[in-house]
Amino acid sequence: MKHADTIKRLAALLLSAVMLLSLAACGGGNDTAEVTTAAAGTAEETTAAETETTAATPDLPDLDLEGATITILAKVEIDVKGQWSDNDLCVSELNGDILNDAAFERNRLVEEKFNFVFANGRMPIGGQYSYSMHQGITKLILAGDSTYDIVFPTIRDSAYLARDGMLHDLGTEGYVDLDKPWWNQQFTEDTMVGGKSHYANGDVMQSFMRSVYTILFNKKIINDINLENPYDLVRDYEWTMDKMLELGEAFSADMNGDGVIKDDDHVGLLTLNNQVEALYTASGCKLVTVDGTNFTFTGNSEKSLNVFQRIFDLWENREVVICSTDVTRRGESTKSMSHNDASAAAFAADCALFILGTMNNVPRMRNMETDFGILPLPMSADGQDSYYSYVQTWASGSAAVTITATDVDRSTIILEEMAYQSRELTTPAYYEVSLKTKYARDEESAEMLDIIYDARTCDLGNLYNIGNIVSEITTRINNRQDGFASFMESKVPLVESTLLEISEAYNK
Repeated sequence: MKHADTIKRLAALLLSAVMLLSLAACGGGNDTAEVTTAAAGTAEETTAAETETTAATPDLPDLDLEGATITILAKVEIDVKGQWSDNDLCVSELNGDILNDAAFERNRLVEEKFNFVFANGRMPIGGQYSYSMHQGITKLILAGDSTYDIVFPTIRDSAYLARDGMLHDLGTEGYVDLDKPWWNQQFTEDTMVGGKSHYANGDVMQSFMRSVYTILFNKKIINDINLENPYDLVRDYEWTMDKMLELGEAFSADMNGDGVIKDDDHVGLLTLNNQVEALYTASGCKLVTVDGTNFTFTGNSEKSLNVFQRIFDLWENREVVICSTDVTRRGESTKSMSHNDASAAAFAADCALFILGTMNNVPRMRNMETDFGILPLPMSADGQDSYYSYVQTWASGSAAVTITATDVDRSTIILEEMAYQSRELTTPAYYEVSLKTKYARDEESAEMLDIIYDARTCDLGNLYNIGNIVSEITTRINNRQDGFASFMESKVPLVESTLLEISEAYNK
């Protein structure tokens, strides 16, 4: 993969973030100083890159909504303070937080351009496989409710809404241009069915960035025991699951001699039980592929079965890998913590070499004394041609316009401008300021972030939870059961009938 253009583009975005901070002068002073310092060293490169970046602008008609109210629907996790609530879509005032103020400024600019006022609605996302937003939005549509001009369901809920014919095709209806850089083309390719894109993703969704999976590593441990540089392994396409296990084995040890390695000993890798799907996606495999509206099951391919076995073997190495969901593998200091917090605490205490999780782990490490680095998910084996980044599709939102929206042209004009302004304002604030200068500890991590975000991908088989394969494979691996070939073979009749139903639904 080539990342030079991406790096230049992001340098230009950093300048935009600095300009934003000047406008929102009431923001936190220390953060402003950090960003200004970071930008000063790249002024010459930024000037050239800025010209290239700003060449892309929306091609939209003039629109005066004469003070109308435009209502959007955002997802919320249990309550507004949940970590996967899309609060950046529903910002009502400046409060000095860089991310909040960037989102406020984005919304203000869009409102002023088209002379309207945003109103916000929220809908709970329920459990991981509840598809509660699909149910809630479907109920509104069947009742003829036209309250919401733009909706931002989870990616999984959007997939079901698209299947049921509840969403406009953003690729052909209205003014969204999915070829523009503020939309993620890989996501569009992965989720397109029958040549149509009923939901989209990119800069407009901050959760599309926060929910991507990554590996953090402890730089002190790497240096202390003279291990290979993980950054070099990534660049040389040698960063694989086997290599991660090899490095982890060099560090893992039962430090208190009680015969069991826990998270207060030395651990090679910390995981959670639901992260099997992240490593599977990182292999480039998909459970389902689509050609037009014809879906094909590929989860039983030889490559897929080999990847599942490789993940099983990794999980089985209990001398190196600890699943923090298993409280019996925790020390006294982390026993009462949530799974995510326990994993993060053990890593921050220098007890683990690697930790697997979403980008939401990075802010948790803000006060960590030891330097850490950020890596893409490892490839399944040598010879893989690219890195792939799994996006947690329940945690990430996506953008869509329902068939009951009052005016699809109006909705898509606003959505396109909102996506463009997100690229100019909220992406720099999150990506550049929060990650590359506040949390991430080195320039090489910044390079890795470009690789991670360039490689975001989705699997329709996961979105539709085909045959419950994702959840059942996860359970099998965590329960130390393999036999994946026979398991997949047993799923074929159900999966094929389900895929036929989905295909027929799209053909309607």
